[in-house]
Amino acid sequence: MLGASMKKIVVVALGLTLVCAGAVNALRIDSPVTNYDNNRGVFDRMEIKPVPKSALCPQWWQMLRDLGWVEADVAKADVIIHRESRCIPSSHNPDDPTQIGKFKGSLGLFQINLFWLKKTTAYPQGFLQTHGVAQVPSDLFDPVTNARAAQAIIAYNRSIGGCGWVAWRGC
Repeated sequence: MLGASMKKIVVVALGLTLVCAGAVNALRIDSPVTNYDNNRGVFDRMEIKPVPKSALCPQWWQMLRDLGWVEADVAKADVIIHRESRCIPSSHNPDDPTQIGKFKGSLGLFQINLFWLKKTTAYPQGFLQTHGVAQVPSDLFDPVTNARAAQAIIAYNRSIGGCGWVAWRGC
């Protein structure tokens, strides 16, 4: 009788130890951190790299990497995202002057200005629409769309000889 009770205690103790060890490992600061687990895009994660302890918005690093951002741009984006939106994808700054419909200002993680959606002589459908990134202002509240918009703006600026980050005064 005592032997059966002792076995139960050992099994329960062992189970609790494994659960606690798993929880501690999940909370380790140096483990890869991401809140991004979105399967809308086709991302083949070849490698999950750890996020630096100094990251300001660690939850977005893996998404940026999955979207093809190079590591130097991910680090720069981390600072920009933190400064612009405090890492919150629903951020909205209505003080920027451009207005499209009921939306005015800059939207999302990178605070993409609505200028990039506005129809212009150079882009009759709008810059982001022409590049297949976003169609309407509310699209920019989606973190993946917002990051792709930032990528398109950076690529455009680099194509004309800039550093890429001029829209955020990051050069």
